[in-house]
Amino acid sequence: MTKSFQVVGIGNAIIDILAYVSDDFLVKNQIKKGVMNLINSERSNELFRKISITKKVAGGSAANTIVGLSQLGIKTSYFGKVSNDEFGKFFADDLNSNNVEFDVSEKFDSSNLSTGHCIVLVTPDGERTMNTYLGVTEFLSKDDLNLNILQNCAWLYLEGYRYDGMDSQKAFEIAINHSKKGGGKVALSLSDPFCVQRHRTEFINIINKGVDLVFCNEKELISLTDQTDLYAALNSSSYFPCKVICTVAERGVYIKHKGSWINIPTKNVEIKDTTGAGDLFATGFLYGMLSGNEDPVSCEFANKCAGEVIRTLGCRLDKKQLLGLLQK
Repeated sequence: MTKSFQVVGIGNAIIDILAYVSDDFLVKNQIKKGVMNLINSERSNELFRKISITKKVAGGSAANTIVGLSQLGIKTSYFGKVSNDEFGKFFADDLNSNNVEFDVSEKFDSSNLSTGHCIVLVTPDGERTMNTYLGVTEFLSKDDLNLNILQNCAWLYLEGYRYDGMDSQKAFEIAINHSKKGGGKVALSLSDPFCVQRHRTEFINIINKGVDLVFCNEKELISLTDQTDLYAALNSSSYFPCKVICTVAERGVYIKHKGSWINIPTKNVEIKDTTGAGDLFATGFLYGMLSGNEDPVSCEFANKCAGEVIRTLGCRLDKKQLLGLLQK
């Protein structure tokens, strides 16, 4: 049976604000490098006063993945919570312009909370440090879901970042159940090692009960399995009843194929900004899988997508860049 949507995403609907800073800037402002730091509105305003904005884009991890898939011709939809403000309208317009199903009339929130945004600080080594004010996106609930869409999708793609908050946890549960009820499959992105630390038990329960595919990087998998090194973490994850794909930066990706862990290498590229690397990797792998490719081939294309986005400032590639990667 053909599904109305090939991939439906759920995540933090936020605007990414990118700025170049020095390592000293992070130290002086007591910002932990290379991770996602949750901040309040006062801290957000403080950072805005101290940076020079280089670029503003509609972001959020799952949204980046979904937009990439749409650009490659995959039929997609997205659930995220935004407010009726400048950032909310910017986000909605961006998704709609990329042919992602995102019903503005149903998604605008009328509370006093603003649309979430992430101040992405990029240091000279290309590492990105995220400072996220969740705003209204933190309160995504079951009421923000369209159950008909969930029951008519081939794959549900869940962003681990959005698991914070009881309302969102209930929304995840309902989304998984309805997707499975309609015969769909579920992919979970672990998002961040600190996110995994907060929700390790819950994530493992979700994985054991209904997830078909886990996307993670080395630090996230080590955190999830409570191990001390990559190889011990890979071994522990072998007992999960689903496919696990673990990216290891310049060393490529590990995936279990025909009973054994294999490494799919990637090409070294000049890094400008690592924002969106994991998101576009997921785009590439899901596209390859939906195209009928075997996992190693899908990983090769995913590595190309991730390698291309880290050569660019920002968390996305344009349609021409993505389609061009299919020819390489």
